[in-house]
Amino acid sequence: MPKTKTKSKFRVERDEAFLLAAPEVSIFLACVASVNELRWLASAYECGELTRIAFSRQSTSVVADLCKLVSATERFDIVCPVMEFGSFSPFFWRWFNWWNDFLKDVTPRQLSRLEKLAREGAGAVITHRPKDDWVRYRHTPAFALVIN
Repeated sequence: MPKTKTKSKFRVERDEAFLLAAPEVSIFLACVASVNELRWLASAYECGELTRIAFSRQSTSVVADLCKLVSATERFDIVCPVMEFGSFSPFFWRWFNWWNDFLKDVTPRQLSRLEKLAREGAGAVITHRPKDDWVRYRHTPAFALVIN
């Protein structure tokens, strides 16, 4: 089996200042990037491009980053988003799915504008959020890491 070194295209700067000050949509996008990276790693493992050990090492690193991001969602009134390492609360997944479904219909250009508005602190960003509330949204996890 070929050994593949993963250089993530998805990771973004996630320092402490980012976690404390980034707008909600920016934290969500960073979470999506980590989830997508985990999906990519799982796919590479299933195709034989990664050994079990390489997959384990790399996915553990991504999950650690994701745990930091998910913890930062407490700022958005998500109660206890990280239950334990790699296990996220139904409240987090409701919030995640709420944003994810909303942004599926947004073009990259619109998304860039939305993130710019959010970074500038523009009050108009409130009108560019998903409708209703995430509290009763579906809580299906976006991924499950299971190694056979």
